Amino acid sequence: MDSIILHISDFHVSLDKKLKDERVNSDSFLRASKEGLSSQYIDKFIQKVKQEFNSKNIYLLVTGDITDCGAELEFNYAKTYLENIITELNIKKECVLLIPGDHDIHRRDIEDFIYSKEDYTKEEINKAKFKNFSAFYEGILGKKFTPNEVIFDTLKIENSFLLLGVNSSYYVDLENTEGKIDVEKFKLELNKKTKDSELKNVICCHHNIASLYEDKNSGQWNKTNRLAFITALESKDIKFIFSGNEHTSGCKKITGDSITISDSGALSSKKDDCAFKIYELENNDSDDIILINHIYGLQKVGNNDDLYYWEKRTNSDAKQPKKFEISIAKPPVLEDEITELVESLPTEDSAVESLNILEIKNSNSDVYYNSEFTDVLYDKVKELNLFHSGHFHWSETSRAHNWIDTSKLIENKDNLSLAKNAIIDVIEKKNFSDQIDLIIGLGYEGNIISSKAAIKFNKDYAFLPYSYRHDEHHKYENELNFDNKSKDYKNVLIITDVVNDGRTIRKLIRKRQDNFFKNVDKVYVVSLFYTGESILNNDILNYDFIKTIPDYDIEKDEEVNNIEFYTVKSLKVEKCPYGDDFRETCLIVKDKLGCVNLFYDESKYIK
Repeated sequence: MDSIILHISDFHVSLDKKLKDERVNSDSFLRASKEGLSSQYIDKFIQKVKQEFNSKNIYLLVTGDITDCGAELEFNYAKTYLENIITELNIKKECVLLIPGDHDIHRRDIEDFIYSKEDYTKEEINKAKFKNFSAFYEGILGKKFTPNEVIFDTLKIENSFLLLGVNSSYYVDLENTEGKIDVEKFKLELNKKTKDSELKNVICCHHNIASLYEDKNSGQWNKTNRLAFITALESKDIKFIFSGNEHTSGCKKITGDSITISDSGALSSKKDDCAFKIYELENNDSDDIILINHIYGLQKVGNNDDLYYWEKRTNSDAKQPKKFEISIAKPPVLEDEITELVESLPTEDSAVESLNILEIKNSNSDVYYNSEFTDVLYDKVKELNLFHSGHFHWSETSRAHNWIDTSKLIENKDNLSLAKNAIIDVIEKKNFSDQIDLIIGLGYEGNIISSKAAIKFNKDYAFLPYSYRHDEHHKYENELNFDNKSKDYKNVLIITDVVNDGRTIRKLIRKRQDNFFKNVDKVYVVSLFYTGESILNNDILNYDFIKTIPDYDIEKDEEVNNIEFYTVKSLKVEKCPYGDDFRETCLIVKDKLGCVNLFYDESKYIK
């Protein structure tokens, strides 16, 4: 790949003269006039790009506010400036994505249209307000602008990924200036334009969806519409947005770091941050798609002979990443295997110097594996010493000699984000989000790691405690506040941190919440960790499978056979080998040797 994406925005080509009492924008270097140094300003910009990337194939991305008020004269001069850039940098017109901003609509055309008709539609208003931009667009690119499409154009980058031109000024009019789109229309157009494509998609729009400079999170976007738009992006696995508007070159991550926003800054502003960006496609031997983020800022020196010059910024000083990972190729699928790993993991709870961790992997297509989450999660277990040895009792029937401390894992915001995104990735990779009617977070940790999935997939949500702690909670905390008599919730997803043999989940379904679940057709279960001893497959939590396990205490279990199970990572823990008489037969418990960790109140079980 020997190509770059040149990202520029906010020219604000401005009139020098307006009618009385109308604002004249004197902030832009670029004027709709033959007077001044506008052409020289563009020439300096072109010289800098040539100096840095003279022999590269250039894709041009312009993210709006090309003019100041959308006047025809402004667009005439803007056409001259932009055509000079395209010609001098040898950019093919089919390699240009040109996006309107809120300053590119002509409000006087809206007024004239409204005063000319008694009744009119939103579509007619859009045609009127974009009349001057549409003529400019066709004059530059030789094709029609479609003002009533949300995704009005696309640009394929080296057959690697797809830039989607989104009209965030779709609802801008005489009163509204914020970014806003028809989200349902966006989703329909996205499906239509990308149905035969496996390329990664990148959103390109004018309005900033998050603020870098202003002290608010929603940027210049309608707050309610912003949330709906972000949810749509996450559901389609769109993780990058290139935008303009804020006049600040920057980069920000939102929604738990799952979406990255890159703002080029304003190409022309005397008082704000004059900047542009170049995203260089990295050459590598893999199928990874990586953009190297080059940032350039205007230095205003005030010298009579040399008023300004463009200078490359360091990413660290600009507080921006050096690279954007658009897509990272997945590793080859592993063959079925069970590998016993011996790790030296010192713990505070045990004098054992080495731990035997049984790591279960399976190449069955029904088993989840993604190195980005599966392997990284395992690395976190080792790095943070989360795998402990000792005696751990969660109930009279749930006892083990190992424990994974997930509460410590999610204390850190980055690790919490990893856990939440891992759960979402399982749901997306296994493609059952559309089937889910309700999500239940099981246990404290399960409640924390499942909330983002409920928001992303827009599902009803509830929290329930573990069955073995049922008696420790108030009755209101144990209630599932959804009525399922009419069978509205046919498919339910339970998200939790750790699953062993699934007894707790079966007891929840058949004993604690039977009135609700008797009308449920399927129960999906997703966990961060599976600590049981069975080879991974979808049905290992079902009663018919469990009863085949030798020496399993089936009499204290519940018959449930509609569970479909997935986990991010499998780490086998050693179960306590003693039976119901463990208080008499286990030396450590019997003689109170002090290394028993109780996670429940055992007093009610001791006579």
